[in-house]
Amino acid sequence: MATSLSPVRVNPNVWVDLYDATGISVGVKIIIQNVGSSPAQLTEAATVPPIPLGTTGVNIISDREYLTNATSAVGAWAFSKLGTTLQVEEA
Repeated sequence: MATSLSPVRVNPNVWVDLYDATGISVGVKIIIQNVGSSPAQLTEAATVPPIPLGTTGVNIISDREYLTNATSAVGAWAFSKLGTTLQVEEA
């Protein structure tokens, strides 16, 4: 079993590239758990999404919830209005 990666801090109102923040290669399936206390928006995009993103193409992940993305995703981004912490690992 591999060692867990360090949690990813999502500062308020800033998009975070989850692949870049973790060193996981783009396209690898990941599992994301919100270990913080505020909800986060997750989206797939090759480049930084606009602010505000809107409601199309967004998944909301509340505290203590898990989500996974698809294999061969072009990118994975997280955003939180209040800030939160995500645990991201290869799935």
